Amino acid sequence: MKYVGIDLAGSATRPTGVCVIDQKLRVRCSIKGSDREILAAIQKSGTRIVAIDAPLALPRGRHCLGEHCRGRPHFRACDKVLTRMRIKFFPITIGPMRLLTARGIRIANKLKRLHIETVETYPGGTQDILGIPRKQHDLHGLQEGLKRLGCIGDIERNLTGDELDAISCALVAKQYGEGHYLAIGDPSEIMMILPRT
Repeated sequence: MKYVGIDLAGSATRPTGVCVIDQKLRVRCSIKGSDREILAAIQKSGTRIVAIDAPLALPRGRHCLGEHCRGRPHFRACDKVLTRMRIKFFPITIGPMRLLTARGIRIANKLKRLHIETVETYPGGTQDILGIPRKQHDLHGLQEGLKRLGCIGDIERNLTGDELDAISCALVAKQYGEGHYLAIGDPSEIMMILPRT
């Protein structure tokens, strides 16, 4: 069984990290751009489970990301749980997060039509829970931390922050597939999937 983690960029002009991980924690990483490239990489992997670093649902009571939705909720139940866990994140309705949210929902819908299960995750939260640095704080420390967790394969070469975040997402996809994970939020919106230590 293989699992895929995606560190999605808000725009196709920016790099999206993709990681395929197997049962032995062997990782294969790459950088993709367009939706088409991302979807092709997922299909080629043969996975049935993908974990994406992007908001995949809007807050209940909010039907769009447009300006005319001002005054509507900005936070989902899973976002509020992250706050209580003291895990820092960006709200889905600010600036570039709107593009990322729209793209995440679009890709998740395409994967659903391909019968590939898609879950939302957050590598920053994953790294906080696992006790390893975030990429913006210590890129080398993040890579070494993923090695200590048992990752092998491409982890031995110099990887970008996007690829390392994709590995963090792939680890969550694997835990989800094995039924050993933390789910936070409200099922009527979306459950964010995080690792259990």
